[in-house]
Amino acid sequence: MKLSGWMKALGLLVFVFMLGPVAIIVWISFFDQAYLSFPAEGYSLRWYAGLVDQTELFRGLLYSAEIAVITTIISLFLGVSAAIALSRSRLRGRTLFENVFLLPLVIPAIITGMALYIYLYQLSGIVQGGLVPSTWSLIAAHVIITLPWTFRLTYAGAVSIGTDVERASLDLGRGSLATLMRVTLPLLRPSLIGSGIFAFIFSFGDLEISLFLVSPGQTTLPVAMVQYAEFNVDPTLAAVATVQIVLIGLLLLIANKFIRFGEAFSGGLKQ
Repeated sequence: MKLSGWMKALGLLVFVFMLGPVAIIVWISFFDQAYLSFPAEGYSLRWYAGLVDQTELFRGLLYSAEIAVITTIISLFLGVSAAIALSRSRLRGRTLFENVFLLPLVIPAIITGMALYIYLYQLSGIVQGGLVPSTWSLIAAHVIITLPWTFRLTYAGAVSIGTDVERASLDLGRGSLATLMRVTLPLLRPSLIGSGIFAFIFSFGDLEISLFLVSPGQTTLPVAMVQYAEFNVDPTLAAVATVQIVLIGLLLLIANKFIRFGEAFSGGLKQ
């Protein structure tokens, strides 16, 4: 279908509206002055060079990366297991189970964080142990918000590859575990890589849930950025945000090499 001129213009305006704030953040990160004012008085890389001296932000970066890696591993294990099991089952109402796994996407993250904190706090009194705040409660919460991505993308891939090759492997004497490891998972490699990258990105950049569940003395990067902004108004945060944008952009480019997200969320994904 050929798009008319006004539809193209409307699409361009939408993209500008969406990406405009990103461009402004990148622009601010190169300001020379130690306060935010427009227009810029000059440009320099001083705020990028100064990032090495921001101990709390760097510590938050490492902690966020650690949480994101652990979350990705757990989320992949659970999401892939559920996706393969559900795609190969003959359950009635299978679509209902698919939608259940996607429920965390429609619940605001701040509500999820608050609910988990209250639940785990009450549970701490029952089991006589401090469940919140803790690193493992934070990881569990991040798994909840990343599981829909690992499940949906892997499920789309599992549905697309069918079961013929798996049946051939079983008929030739391979057991279920050997078929899974040597046939199914290699065929799902693009989905696994793409969903793992998405899980890492959403865990790494989470703020709302981390605000409720971070342990004392251990702060994720988004929380450290909020705390920095309480007492400082300079382009340092813009420089940090620009580094994050570049990192996430590179990860998305890598993910795009393996899966096409439009097809994945419409229910089909060719491996």
